[in-house]
This record gives sequence, structure tokens and C-alpha cells, in this order.
Amino acid sequence: MEPTRVTAASAAASNAATVDVAYRAELLAAARAQKLSADPYWQTLLHVETSFLGTPRSVAVSDWFFLAPDGRYNAQSELDATLAAFFETQARSPRDEPAQCIYGARYRWLSQRLGFDATRLPQQSCPRRDEWMQALDPQRVWVVFPAAYLNSPASMFGHTLLRLDGREVSDGTALLAYAVNFAANTDETNGLVFAAKGLTGGYRGQFSVLPYYEKVKEYSRLESRDLWEYPLDLDEAQTQMLLLHLWEMRGVEFDYYFFTKNCSYQLLTLLQAARPDLQWGDQYRWRAIPTDTLKTTAPLSGDPDYRPSLSTQIAHHATQLSPPELRLARALADGQRAADDDALTALPAEARARVLGVSHDLLYRSFLAGDLPREVSVPRSQTLLRARAQTGVRGGFEPPPRPAVAPDRGHATRRFAAEAGVLDDAARVMLRLRPAYHDLLDEPAGYSDGQQINFLDLAVGIEPETGRWLGEAQLIDIVSIAPRSAVFSPISWRVRLAAERADYGRGLTSALLEGGPGLSWGQHAHLVGYGFLFAQMEANKDLARGHDAGIGPLLGALWRPRAGWQLQLEAAWLDSLDDDGLDRRWVRLGQQWQLRDDVAVRLRVGGERRAGDHTTEATLALQRYF
Repeated sequence: MEPTRVTAASAAASNAATVDVAYRAELLAAARAQKLSADPYWQTLLHVETSFLGTPRSVAVSDWFFLAPDGRYNAQSELDATLAAFFETQARSPRDEPAQCIYGARYRWLSQRLGFDATRLPQQSCPRRDEWMQALDPQRVWVVFPAAYLNSPASMFGHTLLRLDGREVSDGTALLAYAVNFAANTDETNGLVFAAKGLTGGYRGQFSVLPYYEKVKEYSRLESRDLWEYPLDLDEAQTQMLLLHLWEMRGVEFDYYFFTKNCSYQLLTLLQAARPDLQWGDQYRWRAIPTDTLKTTAPLSGDPDYRPSLSTQIAHHATQLSPPELRLARALADGQRAADDDALTALPAEARARVLGVSHDLLYRSFLAGDLPREVSVPRSQTLLRARAQTGVRGGFEPPPRPAVAPDRGHATRRFAAEAGVLDDAARVMLRLRPAYHDLLDEPAGYSDGQQINFLDLAVGIEPETGRWLGEAQLIDIVSIAPRSAVFSPISWRVRLAAERADYGRGLTSALLEGGPGLSWGQHAHLVGYGFLFAQMEANKDLARGHDAGIGPLLGALWRPRAGWQLQLEAAWLDSLDDDGLDRRWVRLGQQWQLRDDVAVRLRVGGERRAGDHTTEATLALQRYF
């Protein structure tokens, strides 16, 4: 039965008659004597952090979440108000529940610390919360990591969420579980707008609970992202505390920042309510990257399960077909051939089953991508499935192999480098810091193949002979090298925004924006070749008009001769769009040798011709990942 709503005046009169005022005062005094408001666990339940100015405050921004007027900034006031509210029975807006039912984690922890006397502070019934917890009833909790997805700014570093396995979930039925997700509240579809607002705190974030199959569909099928599922070591009491705190968080809005107060960070704070020993200090004050937070939860987790995406499965299954069989599968999926086609019926049952299986998956992927309307895809899908069933063959494919290295085992995302080299005849020494995340020459194990995100790569150095200071600032450098195959035809792309010292004129700093679409072929485990239609815009006072733009081809190759050794070769021919502009030609070779998990050596050599000037460069760097 729902609690009866009453007016503030009548509630005060009723409470005055029923509240054990003396016992309330005793609990308040005991809490102050134990200094519970300063206890780290109380700070966890309030989501309190210390600001850059040294002021503690909660990152929750919903006023109703706090029982004291200054509760967001004053943990002691919030504790006093919480204890007082536990003696009340009236429903509180906007949750329409009494405080004991809303703040179950607070109630349980304070009861454990203060030893509530049930005769003087009766525990109230909370039917809505109890029904919700019984519906979830998790027997096991998992951290789930959908791999990075460069085509969405919100997911370019990956994502984390929780999976709650109820009693109905067993091996092979994980889709029956529930997911706990934290995300920004927005319907924004423009990636640039989302990125800008996400970086500057333009959104609020919230927790949500939804069927796990919906997230699998979103990540694994719609976005072609492999999933890694890490089982967590939580006992029953810890799991119950997790649920109680999650119930407290229903409808609560938080500050959301793309690099800091994001999905992965907030899930850590939720898990901390279950496992107070989960500590990370100031590690995520400036950035909270999903793969880093996986390393924080690693002591609580076991070996992860790997769930390949639909695209990964199709690509692997396609390798088990002959070229004629694959062409037939595509023709069936496109509707160019029918299920009773002679070329199909002539195949042995096992081969026929494999062809029909791949054709159906290709058709389903096209439907999910919005390339086919439902009225076309559904009848065609049913026809293919019936033909597949008529073969009488079960199975038929070897599953995609699990990557040798899980995401939490990849290199750390921060990188410091000490470099020494020469530009023409001038020696130079530089120090470089990249806060995030991964480039094409970094050790690829644990990361998505062909994806590069360099964020805020900064360098400072000096030419010892001249005493001239050098500097570079790279805001963002994203590259997606996605090889084409007989099954998929993705578009590769790249974009870079940077400021660096020009090597002509007075050496003023140039602002650069460059990138473009491209195509690539090959296998990342061995050799990939690529080509881009590359455009570059530059602003520099030394240029005739103060700016210049050029366009032309950029060709390159990535090669992994063996584990721990990566090479990249690129050449570009850019013609200026301005008659008085500066045409550019360059060739660059980079190599990296991994000495150990957190240390590597990188060699870069290259040459460039611009406006008749030739420059050559060679740099050797010692890199430390941390």
C-alpha cells in the first residue's frame, strides 16, 4: 500500500505526537561523537568530492536528493537531516515514499553504525522498493565493456555498464539479465554539438535500469561493438547494498562531463557503495577512461567473457565460405537470388546451411542499419530461415576467436616520452605528454584494430645550439583504418586539429585542421594499405594571405612484422588551392618496439618539400605508459 500524502502542517503535528524525540537526540549525538559525517562511506553515499578550490560538495545536482537545505555542501547537515527524516512516515516529493524507503543504503549503514533500536525507531515497510529488488534479485553482477566506437563521439573511448543476473539467468541466457547504465540526458544527434556540450558540462547524467538485451542490441548489433563481460566478486550483502543505493539514485541527476564525470566514473562510485575498499584516489580527477576504470575494478573481477558483435561474427563466418559461396550469400541477402536457386540447392547440406546463415545475418545487419525497410526484410528473412531449417544441419561455423588480450590488459592510456633528434642539421630535445589514449604505433593488444585517438598531445623542447624553444599542441588526432573485404565496405577517415611551429619564414606557430575520407585493404594482424583524399587548412602570419589550404592523396601502410613491432609508412602530395600557396610533399616512416608492457622505443624519420625548401627529420623516443 502506498504511503498516505499529508500536508506539511498535519505531518508536523502527527510526527510531534509519535516521534521519540529523546531517541532522535541520542542518535544525533552518537553520530556526531563517531564523526560519521566525515566517514568516507557517508561521503560515497552522498557522492561528495573535493572541488578544485578545496571545497567538498556532491556531484548530484537534484535538490530533492538532499534532505538538508545545504546538504549538497554540508555532509554533517545532511546526516542530521537524514536521521531526523527516518522518524517520519509521510511520503516525500517527488518519489512519493517516506525517507526510510528512498534512502535504503543510508538507513542500513547508519543502522549498522548506530545500532537502531527497532522499538524506538520502527523500520517501515517499503513495498515498491521490495518489489523492485525482488524483480531484479541479482545472483551475480558483471561489469560490461563495449569496445570503442569511433563513429560516435560519446563512445570513442568505449563505455562501461553493469549487468545484473537474476535467478532466471543461466549459461547461455545472459540476454535475460538487466543492465545498469549511466548516460547523459540528451537526444542530440549531432556529434560535434554533443562533444562540445559533453566537454563543457552542458548535460546532466542519470542512472537507468533496463533489459540487458536492449544494450546488446544497441552495442553489438547496431554499432558493431564487441562486448567484454567481467564477473564481479560481490557477496549477497554487498549486492543488496548496491541495489539499495541504486534505488536511492532513481531519478537523481548528476553533473556530466565527457572526460571526467562520465559513465565509467559514476559506475565506480555506485560499485563503491557495495565495496568500500574500491579506492582510486585522485586518479580520475582529470580523466576517467573506461579501460582505465576496468583496471580499477580488476581486483574484484574474474576472467571476462567475450561476446563478439554481429559484424565480427559475419566477418569470421565469411572466411569459412569459398568465394563462390560468399557471392551467393550476398546475392541471397540482396534479393538477387532466391532460396530455391539451383546454385544453392546444388550445394551439400552443410555448405548450404553456411551460405544461408551468412546471407540471413547480412540481411539482418542491413535491416538494423536502416538500409532495408521492414516490409522487405522480414519476408526475405523468413524465407532464408525456413530454407536454413530445411537443411537439417545444426551449427556449421567455428565461432570467432577470442582476442588474446582483454581490454583491461592493454597498455596504460597516458604516455610520457623523452625525444632526441635532428631537423636538418639542428639537434633538438623534446619532452612529450599525451593524456589519452592510443595511436597506430602503440602496442595494439587490448585495443580495437586500426583505431587511433590522440587527445591533447603536448610537447616542449629546445634546440641546444641555438637555444630556440620548440612547442607543439595537438588537440585531437583521430584515425580510423577500416579494411574493406568481400563482406563489408567501410569508409576509413581521419581528422586532426593541432598547433605546431612551422619550418619556414619566421617560424611562427601554425594552426592546422586536416583530414578526409579514405579506403583501406588488408589484415591488421599483418599488413594494411590505405589511401586518403587528404585536405589541410593552415593559418600562419608568414603565409601570403595568412592562411592556406591544400588537397591531394595520402597513401600509407601499417605492418606488424611480429608481436611488439609496428611500422607505419606514409606519403602525401598536397597541392595548394591558392596560386600563391605552398605545395607540400612528404614521406614519413615510424617504427615502435615494445620493450615491456609499459616501455617502448619509437623511431621516426621523414622528409618534406615545401615551397622549394627541403627538410629532413629523425627522432628517437623512449616512451613510458602510465
